[in-house]
Amino acid sequence: MNYNIFLLILLPYLGMAQGNCLLYPKDSPCRKACELCEQASHFYQGSRQSLELRDQAIAICPEFAYAWSENSVAYLKRGDYHKWRSLIDSAVKYDPISWLGYRGACSYEFIHDYQGALTDFIQLESIKKGHLGYNANGDYPIRTLMGLCYRDKGDLPEALKQITHSIDENFKNGAVGTYDYLHRAVTYMKLNQWNLALEDLQLQFNNYPQFPDTYYYLSLVYIQNNDREQALTQLQKAKSLYTKNHRADPYVIMPDQIFESDIDEKIAEVQSLLTR
Repeated sequence: MNYNIFLLILLPYLGMAQGNCLLYPKDSPCRKACELCEQASHFYQGSRQSLELRDQAIAICPEFAYAWSENSVAYLKRGDYHKWRSLIDSAVKYDPISWLGYRGACSYEFIHDYQGALTDFIQLESIKKGHLGYNANGDYPIRTLMGLCYRDKGDLPEALKQITHSIDENFKNGAVGTYDYLHRAVTYMKLNQWNLALEDLQLQFNNYPQFPDTYYYLSLVYIQNNDREQALTQLQKAKSLYTKNHRADPYVIMPDQIFESDIDEKIAEVQSLLTR
């Protein structure tokens, strides 16, 4: 294996915390595997040293799921989804509660495998009590991603049900997902429930006031209501915020993500309507 091609800068997007090695019996294979993974964490993610140390950990304690998962990340970031899947499958095999949601989230975000992700989320729901957890960077509750899977598969009522469940569940803990209200608003738009979409966009402003995508979608509500002046105002606000506040993930394009070109095209469209 040529490990050098996997030298990647360590980014927080896929960082998952390692457990306490003291939880394993002293001198046990899994304690040694955990300690090797701790050593690996001192090297760049995807470097030869980190991968080889985790390979040693896997050889000593094959059921140490964290080592399988961490070694899979380099392949995911490089776009080798076949290799990534073979490694993450082993993590799920040995610790499904910890890694089913993670595998499903990555399948959704990187590969757009909506059915595969949904299958993982449903399986997780069947074995885990309470909250299903979050994706790797913490922006998305797993249940929100479940709702988005249903939406992408065309089941809007079930999508709305799951996203609402996620919002209600997380609101009690004061931690609604970063983009949850936005995604529910867009789902309402797809259902032609524009007043409810407007309510959620207002809630999204409270959650993330400088997010340009919210202003873009708000402009669509005003266009629907034939208020072109307000639509243009919202688009101009989106344009002014875009450079500093747009989503700039180096690996994935997320659902309902807006680009500057989308804003420019909509501004031109609304300006054309205003001059008629």
